Amino acid sequence: KTSICKRLLKSNSKWLFSVSATTRNKRDYEVDGKDYIFMKKEKFDHAEKFGEFIESEWVHGNKYGTLYKPIEDSLDNGDVMLLDIDVIGGKNVMEEFPEDTLSIFIEPPGLNIAEQKITLEDRLRSRGDDQTTQIKNRLKRFEKEMESKEHFDLHYINENLEETINLIEKDI
Repeated sequence: KTSICKRLLKSNSKWLFSVSATTRNKRDYEVDGKDYIFMKKEKFDHAEKFGEFIESEWVHGNKYGTLYKPIEDSLDNGDVMLLDIDVIGGKNVMEEFPEDTLSIFIEPPGLNIAEQKITLEDRLRSRGDDQTTQIKNRLKRFEKEMESKEHFDLHYINENLEETINLIEKDI
């Protein structure tokens, strides 16, 4: 998802990106406020308690959330904002802003769930920065996430990054 989002943002320079907040540790190559808003758990919990998130979830042992304010500012200004969030978060955003959301579901290639899980695991391991436990947790959620794809407006199988991006840009 992230690679697709980055490429779409590069070719659509007027689009904005919703930077998710997270309690997970920052990776060496990430920039706070650009890739994620990195928060201590206490600060995240405080923001969650006071309703600052459209959606927030425990994902793979960490909390992630999408802040209301940037989304509302974007809508008020008539901007296009791209969100890179999980299935549960996507469904929450669609419920909160049904008239303002175009949802896209991305899945790995494979003839069946088992093959798709293998592809997903290979992609996660090739990143080199996810721990084995996080990968196992991600794979556990995969089947449940796949059951949700019919709730999304557009659906793509990411077999080839270039082709997937071209299809998305053609369809939106």
